[in-house]
Amino acid sequence: TPWMEFIEDQCESNGKTATYTYMSRPDQGPLIIPEADNGSLWMVLQYRHPIRKIIWQFPVEGKLKEESWEAAARRGLAEELHLAAQTIQYLGLSYASPGDSAQAVQFYLAQGLSPLKGTSPHDGSEIEELETKMFTRTEINAMIDSGEICDSWTLTALFMYDKYTKNHGNP
Repeated sequence: TPWMEFIEDQCESNGKTATYTYMSRPDQGPLIIPEADNGSLWMVLQYRHPIRKIIWQFPVEGKLKEESWEAAARRGLAEELHLAAQTIQYLGLSYASPGDSAQAVQFYLAQGLSPLKGTSPHDGSEIEELETKMFTRTEINAMIDSGEICDSWTLTALFMYDKYTKNHGNP
């Protein structure tokens, strides 16, 4: 599949050799935390087939080979939310499941948002239709409690966002 590859490595530890199998994804990319001027955060509602569930997440975009991480974040913001950002701030990197995957995600905070003109946010190029909505941090906390937000990337992004806003102030 173009989305993942399984790799087998021979590993040595304590004089023993073992085969270690893990997944590699060529489409690593940024997660974007789109923050409105009032501090609300934009999210997308998507069906995730492996867990057979519709969940709220921050937008995540696959990075093209020749593209920078920031450019991919800006493109993802435009494609999924039809927004442009005045500033994109790098917040950090995380591995979702380092025991079975080498896939990393970089986290970006998008601020100074403005709508893009001329086209619809959902032009039919995506496999699924995405619902988008802004939420306050209080609403997001309730959605975590209810299971509407349950993926490790979004939860990690919220941790990084909270840490950043604690150190740099809320809008």
